[in-house]
Amino acid sequence: MKFFSCNKSKLESISIKDGNSSGVPEEAATGEVRMDVGPIHRKLLAYAAPLLLMQLLLQFYNIADCAVVGRFGGAFDLAAVGVAGLVLAVHINFFIGFGVGVTSAVSRLFGARQYDKLRQAIATSVAIATAAGILLTLIGELLGRRYLVWLSCPAEAMGDALLYAQICFLGLIPQLVYNVSNGVLRALGNTKTPLYYLAGSAVLNVALDLVLAVGMNCGLEGVAWATVSAQWVLGLAMLRRITRLDERFRLTAGTKLLPMSELFRLLRLGIPSGMQAAFMSISSLLIQISIDGFGPAAMAGMVVYAKIEGFLYYPAFAYGMALTGFIGQNLGSGRLDRVEEAMRISRRTAIYGTMAVCAGLILIAEPLVSFFTGDPATHTNALAAVYWTFPFYFLYSLNQVYIGGLKGLGETGIPMFSALFAYALFRVLWCEALLPHWNDMAVIYNAYNVSFLVSLAILIPAYRRVYQHLHTSKGEGTTMPEKYRLA
Repeated sequence: MKFFSCNKSKLESISIKDGNSSGVPEEAATGEVRMDVGPIHRKLLAYAAPLLLMQLLLQFYNIADCAVVGRFGGAFDLAAVGVAGLVLAVHINFFIGFGVGVTSAVSRLFGARQYDKLRQAIATSVAIATAAGILLTLIGELLGRRYLVWLSCPAEAMGDALLYAQICFLGLIPQLVYNVSNGVLRALGNTKTPLYYLAGSAVLNVALDLVLAVGMNCGLEGVAWATVSAQWVLGLAMLRRITRLDERFRLTAGTKLLPMSELFRLLRLGIPSGMQAAFMSISSLLIQISIDGFGPAAMAGMVVYAKIEGFLYYPAFAYGMALTGFIGQNLGSGRLDRVEEAMRISRRTAIYGTMAVCAGLILIAEPLVSFFTGDPATHTNALAAVYWTFPFYFLYSLNQVYIGGLKGLGETGIPMFSALFAYALFRVLWCEALLPHWNDMAVIYNAYNVSFLVSLAILIPAYRRVYQHLHTSKGEGTTMPEKYRLA
């Protein structure tokens, strides 16, 4: 069966809120939303808005831990959380990226109405996440200390960082299941349910932080256990949700996995997307080695900066994920005209929206930093990072638009290469070349700014090439090229 078949037969009647003249339901009672019909601008923004809110909520989720540690601990505790968090991020971000690859595959199957294969793809994705979570938990527990030594974690922070990491590794399984399940729901047009579940988990996390870390005086260990507990509740809730999708493709105990040949096609989309996210985390790990040379205050300052940066990073990343699902559904149903219009809207939104938010954050940067730390040196370092990088952050948002567009078109290899070259390699080479001559944190801040330009130089022509190739194939009436089909 051709993946890009536009056959819309066998659409059983389901309860909907509204429809359209083509007879294709736009929104199902079980939460799935079709994005290959209806006004593009309204549909895209309505689809992206819950994702934006979810990523901001995720930022508040992380801020709760950071604020408790920063206020009731010290610079070394904050540094311990930052270093341990980088180790965890490599594992987690791979599956956040893998989830985006799943979105690309599942959205195109949903758009093409291939429901039997859709059910198998969902079951296979969850099985991969569960198995990987078990494996990575074991590896993390065994090699946690080696990771921290490799990152030059200060001796004063080593014990706390190791304890925090070992506890948080126990939350990898539900985090991976959550991210893949989230990718499935995004592909089906449902971005509201993950938002509601994450909100509940965030409230639980804050409550447990206050009880364990403050009320019971468990400190950093209490923060870690609070986070893991909330993650397990969230992961199990999301797993339960995808067993209650439309009966044609919901996850059930007896669902068969994809056959080996089609599994490789799913992995071809998921693994490069995961590697792209992992390369970004690896880049942060490598840069962390340079930051460590400036002392604990610089390390803690970057941890605080990362919390403020999240108000830009996560919405931009979320919008890219939304664009992947939107474009994937439209590509699956053969609507390339809607793909190009969505990209035009997204470019404009990314540039102007990010610049407006950056301006606001710069104005309130000082009280924001003071919220996290009372240490003067940490405060100075965090503010410097904000002032150096935020004026150029719209470039990162534009990166996410093109990454989301490429992934929606089924091209995950180019974003992976872009992350490897622009982030993991270029930033490190930049620091290695300039720090011996200009030993200042400004070198590191500008490594991020310039790398965004380098990445765009790769992504923009690649997107134009892929889109034109697909547009030409459609215009000639030929089937989509093999590399852009799941099956």
